[in-house]
Amino acid sequence: MPWYVKMVVGVGAWITAVVAMLLGGAIVMLLMKIESALALAVIGAAYLALGLWLLRQVDAGLFATQMGIATAAAGAALVSAGFAGEAEEVWVGLPVSAVVAVVIFLLTTNKTLQFLAAALVAAIFVITLEVERVPYALDIVALATPVGLYLLLNPPQRDLAPAAIVLLLTFPLFSVFIAPDTVFARNIDIGGWVARAIHIVLFIWLVDGYRRQRGRAIDQRVATFVAAAILVCLLLPPGGSAALLLMAFAYVTGSMSFATLGIVLQAQFIFRYYYSLEMTLLNKSLLLMAVGVVLLSAWWFVQRSERQGSNA
Repeated sequence: MPWYVKMVVGVGAWITAVVAMLLGGAIVMLLMKIESALALAVIGAAYLALGLWLLRQVDAGLFATQMGIATAAAGAALVSAGFAGEAEEVWVGLPVSAVVAVVIFLLTTNKTLQFLAAALVAAIFVITLEVERVPYALDIVALATPVGLYLLLNPPQRDLAPAAIVLLLTFPLFSVFIAPDTVFARNIDIGGWVARAIHIVLFIWLVDGYRRQRGRAIDQRVATFVAAAILVCLLLPPGGSAALLLMAFAYVTGSMSFATLGIVLQAQFIFRYYYSLEMTLLNKSLLLMAVGVVLLSAWWFVQRSERQGSNA
């Protein structure tokens, strides 16, 4: 089947699932006049069961698979929203979504649905931090990064790659929307230095592990590269250090996707960092020029060392 036909079939399956979910919600909320938010959880449980059943069919085609993913993902969200709405507390949806995610991981091997289930847990966790106005939110979210990185580099027997990717991406994506210049952080210290420290330690760990894997000793080139990276991590916002870690992970694993994502996020953080500095335009320019000089000097030193090593 050509890729464009697959795309049309997949989009059609998702649209069908969305229409079915809207119809179910309309029946319960409008026709049956049920005002309890637990009705959403009941509908969600039904959709979740239907979606998992579709995905567990051995002979399921593309349409059934995509509809199963959409239906089960919506069911997971409805179950979490139903319990949270009934309790009128966002945090109640967090353990519920975590339980649903575990069920999904146990009953299906579909990576897309597993990714969506893990992303739902991460989203509710982040929303809870903002709604409850928890201090040092950045440092708390940064604790997910080492867990995701370890699971990707040391995969367990059960495939947890979708959850590991979500854990690795939670902090940089969280930093895009929650930063020191947002409403959430105006009168609450959201932290950041612990997050930077975590990223620096993980960066050094990645470089050291790559060096050991290749059987190389720490020479001046590696030391210069690490020192420049640490300087960048300290100067940029915490999200910038997370983006640099993504690029280092992409280099170690050869992942073009993570490399592209890290570059895009880093450009965004540098742009935001430039406009958030409480400096005059001249001082901002001088600071960025100084960082550029340091990075170019490190690049020149590494290139010079490589040429000398090849000539020796």
